[in-house]
Amino acid sequence: MAEILVLDIAASKTGALSVLRDFYEYVLKRCGECTDEWIFVTGSPEILGSSSSSKIRTIVRSDVKASSAARLKFELLSGGAWVNSLKPDIVFSLENMLPKGIDRSIRQVLYIHQPVGFQKEKKFSLFKRSEREQALYQKFYHKLILASARRADCSVVQTEWMKDALIKDANLPEDRVFKVRPDIPDLSGYVRSGEFRPDSFFYPASDLPYKNHIVMDKAAELLKSRGYAPKLRYTKDQLLSREEVFAEYNRSTLVFPSYIETFGMPLGEARQFGNPILASDAGFSREVLSGYDNAHFFNPFDEGALADLMQEVMEGKIVPHKPCKVDPVMSSYSKLVDIILEGL
Repeated sequence: MAEILVLDIAASKTGALSVLRDFYEYVLKRCGECTDEWIFVTGSPEILGSSSSSKIRTIVRSDVKASSAARLKFELLSGGAWVNSLKPDIVFSLENMLPKGIDRSIRQVLYIHQPVGFQKEKKFSLFKRSEREQALYQKFYHKLILASARRADCSVVQTEWMKDALIKDANLPEDRVFKVRPDIPDLSGYVRSGEFRPDSFFYPASDLPYKNHIVMDKAAELLKSRGYAPKLRYTKDQLLSREEVFAEYNRSTLVFPSYIETFGMPLGEARQFGNPILASDAGFSREVLSGYDNAHFFNPFDEGALADLMQEVMEGKIVPHKPCKVDPVMSSYSKLVDIILEGL
């Protein structure tokens, strides 16, 4: 029997929170078949649902969640001693970093999903308000992530490009870094033929600077100057239900100009519908769209290149293909647990 401490105090929104909740739900289901005990450490009591299992409990550290300074104090000064006091067999961090000072007798596994520091396409500025958060990750937190990876017994990333980048940046041996692709949901039940609209373009993404909505706006302006009338829809402007997103996948071309992603889940989802996908020419998009013959790539800093592709869609030169079902793979969370428990 092992006692596993899962750290994710930082998670509160978007993809990071989804990963934590999905992993928690997987552990809940698994607990009926194992003797291991799990302790989840979060930043607030609302993050995870209650569990009736005696093998799972939750600790809330809202004091650590209170501020960036409190988080850094925990990561660099007090967190290691606190973890040691709980005497777990394993620490699994879902928040890109491991607290400094964890006893070496405790197995340490790190899950890294913050790509900003690993990419080389863009240098963010501390002097631009819109880029300050990304600049901090690139210039400061990235060093802490690399230091954590060096202390960890092993690290887990979502894509091959992140694996290669981590091995290079942290100077790690290949056998200490594992790639575990996220689960892509099977959306074949939502596919509807005959709904595609050549003038409709969809981009589901938040309003972070590197999501790069601006190149799409500029491409649309170029197209209007050429006499075309593209219709753009962004989720940064309005919150859509999952069903509404799937409806857009049916009727629209997915445009994905983001140039920094760990994985890029919309690419994995939309390829199941067979419609054109116009994606930034980056390592993550090439990887996720590998084998999809209706993927078209453009320089994410060149609105003219994107406008040309959008024009080809509107003129019927790029058309829908046959839907492409998701490849069945072993559950990513099953793989994660196997890695966490390895050697015990």
